[in-house]
Amino acid sequence: MDQRRYMFFVILTMIFFLVWSKVAPQLFPGMFPPPQQQVEEQAEPDADVNEELANSDAEPSDDDKQPAADEPAPEDDPAKQDLTEFPNKLVTLGDEGFDAGYLIQAQINSRGGAVDWVILTDPRYTTLNRKEQLKVIGNPISGGSDERVPNSFEMSVAQIDSQLAEFNTSLNEVEWEVVEQSPDSVTLRYPAPDGSLEVVKSYRISKAELELRDESPNGYMLNMDVVLRNLKDKSLETAYSLQGPVGVPLENVDNTRSFREIDIATIDDPSDPTDFTSIHLQAQEIVKQFDRARDGGKPVTAWRAPIHYAGLDVQFFAALVFPERGDEETVVQWFDSVEPQLLVEAEKPERSDFSFMMNSRKQAVPAGGEVKHTFDVFFGPKRTQLLRPLGAEEVVRLGWFSAIAKLMLGVLGFFHNWVGLPYAFAIILLTVLVRGLMFPISKKQAIESEKMKVLAPKLKELQDKYKDKPEEFAKAYRAFQKKHDYHPLYGCLPALLQLPIFWGLYTSLYQAVDLRLARFLWIDNLAAPDALFQLGFTVPWLGYTEFNLLPILTVILFIVQQKMFTPPPTSEEQAMTYKMMNFMMIAIGFAFYRVPAGLCLYFISSSLWGICERLLLKNQKGPDIDTEALSGPVKPEVVDQPDREPGFFEKLRIAADEAQGNAQRNASGRKYSKKNKNRKR
Repeated sequence: MDQRRYMFFVILTMIFFLVWSKVAPQLFPGMFPPPQQQVEEQAEPDADVNEELANSDAEPSDDDKQPAADEPAPEDDPAKQDLTEFPNKLVTLGDEGFDAGYLIQAQINSRGGAVDWVILTDPRYTTLNRKEQLKVIGNPISGGSDERVPNSFEMSVAQIDSQLAEFNTSLNEVEWEVVEQSPDSVTLRYPAPDGSLEVVKSYRISKAELELRDESPNGYMLNMDVVLRNLKDKSLETAYSLQGPVGVPLENVDNTRSFREIDIATIDDPSDPTDFTSIHLQAQEIVKQFDRARDGGKPVTAWRAPIHYAGLDVQFFAALVFPERGDEETVVQWFDSVEPQLLVEAEKPERSDFSFMMNSRKQAVPAGGEVKHTFDVFFGPKRTQLLRPLGAEEVVRLGWFSAIAKLMLGVLGFFHNWVGLPYAFAIILLTVLVRGLMFPISKKQAIESEKMKVLAPKLKELQDKYKDKPEEFAKAYRAFQKKHDYHPLYGCLPALLQLPIFWGLYTSLYQAVDLRLARFLWIDNLAAPDALFQLGFTVPWLGYTEFNLLPILTVILFIVQQKMFTPPPTSEEQAMTYKMMNFMMIAIGFAFYRVPAGLCLYFISSSLWGICERLLLKNQKGPDIDTEALSGPVKPEVVDQPDREPGFFEKLRIAADEAQGNAQRNASGRKYSKKNKNRKR
């Protein structure tokens, strides 16, 4: 009774908090203020350094400081210079498209020398409505403040921006000169108004072998050069800030569990470029850091170690920036810091939009010389085969059982690419293969389950007979186990062994980019809920707007399996546990309602296989149990065991059985104590 009251209290508490979280913000709006929508202006990193660099032009000589009276005033004063203007020009790289071997197209804008957008040309990668090719960056950003949204890879240089400020503009807003252009490359430049310095940017893409587009990352790379050129006859120091990717798409926002994330790989040992640590920062954490900094708390995280890459990713796609190394053995640290930028803080923090800024170290540029930094930027799907050559395999997060998940993805790809099956049938065949390999384990589990059904009445008799004698019940229970080779928790071991396989398969299907926009029957996208039809209204509290059939079928099959596989309860505690399992099934139904159709297809296939498997085993000869001995008394007896050391699973089984026996003995003891208390009253 105490346990039932406790479980009732837990369930009631969960329901209360669920209702409170939905109703309280409406009843007491003052207690739940909405998140701030306006993004406060971020202080420029290293402001003192930039101010110093803005005024760090080489000191003029004494002759320059004191010109002759009859000489004209110096012409290198930026305030007295005319601003050089260039025409606006949009350049599209890879305009010939997929058939010509280009896997990406990029539009370069002379305004700011930035990248407007990059799209994937592969016909498999379209928007969810299938109307146009997917933009990896450059998607519209809305919902934020009135502040200007930056463009990808625009940059600022302290010396040039300080001069452009006299004209109420900046290097991000002026038109750059297009000095060279081809179908797959473009070069732009912008000189400082005083003619002391110019910055040059070049963008290039390459053709790819289409048959290797899922194995080689070359066709997904945008190569970018940043050149700082000193036009004076004396050396100078300067630094720049380079904007990261902006406008990464967030698809299927109501149903996805993967939102935007910042990916940073910091190099721990500069002498070993392969020794780096992968860091993933989710949207919620970024918003939390900015909120904390605005309240005067700890500042936003900035990474100051050398970086192997920095980028953004969503569920299926990524945009990663790789600074080129000096050589294969050492690392040259170009950047003083890499800092997150919160562009739009959404009402739901996980849907916020952000980017990052890369701030270079001071660069000494010799007289008449230049400093050149080269970047390789990856825009493409999150495939392990594409990211492994780049050292960015960690961007595909497959969880604890990543080895199993990679194996499952490989088998899924084999069924589709080599056998030629559609992805829906590939999932079904993968499920059959996995369940078939686990058949010996499932068979053992079924035998133990049937044995428990046969022995349940006798075990109930023992519990009733010794309900007031817990010590004698423990001895009789151990004798009962030995006599009938009865190990109730042994049936749980197969389920534990299946758990890593199940979870690996679950995560692999969630990361399989090929399931995106794969069709099956009425399902338009195996990577999203099946959405049989629109409800025409929004379900209160839950927010459902579509009717998803597959999750409902999945839960129904789960309940059928539970009824078939679960032996009858032998105690009140076990009966209460079964009731709790029924409530859990209802909770699973709500949790699964927005699960991708591909995962539901796996669950349905696995459940149908399990039901057929159990029915097949049930028609065969059941466990060998001496039914005549069930009617006789149970006496302690010694069972001859082979003279050998018990194995790992046998030790685990023994420990599990002892734990259950102790639990049942304690339960009997509690009943006995409570009964005696009632008698005293």
